[in-house]
Amino acid sequence: MLLNVQELKAAKARLTLRETIDVADLLSQVPGVRPAGPLEADVAAEPFGEFVKVAGRLDCNLEWTCVRCLTKFEEPLHFTYDERFKQVPKEVADLGEQDDEDFVPFHGDQLELRPYLQDELLLNLPLSPTCSEDCKGLDPETGEDLNGKPERPRPVKIDPRLEALKGWFDSERS
Repeated sequence: MLLNVQELKAAKARLTLRETIDVADLLSQVPGVRPAGPLEADVAAEPFGEFVKVAGRLDCNLEWTCVRCLTKFEEPLHFTYDERFKQVPKEVADLGEQDDEDFVPFHGDQLELRPYLQDELLLNLPLSPTCSEDCKGLDPETGEDLNGKPERPRPVKIDPRLEALKGWFDSERS
């Protein structure tokens, strides 16, 4: 998604950009998630003083693996994108984005937005995706999926090293 900054500044108008981005390679190194479709980017770029403001919406259908029960489920991911870019000399652009700046520096007349949109996708992935809020997960002993099964009482297991203390309070009461 290449943006010609000089043309944008000369036109002094808002420019709408739409692109479909394949994210299979990007997500291949992320455990527990696979793309179920491309990243759909619908953004608008406009001159904003000495900056170029790019804002819009990003949508992607993803196949997740639940961290509790390990079942696969498909769920869309929708999020907004809002970034300011500033044209700077090459030396400054080579330093990259600084923590104390509210903009992304770039050099040249054209700005490739694809890497920034892909980074935004990675930053919006949930850390622990679950198939549902009330997912019960797997049984720690048998490994079976506990979802859809009735609750059953769990026997209280006492650490064998602490077994001798089991009757401690009972002996004090006598």
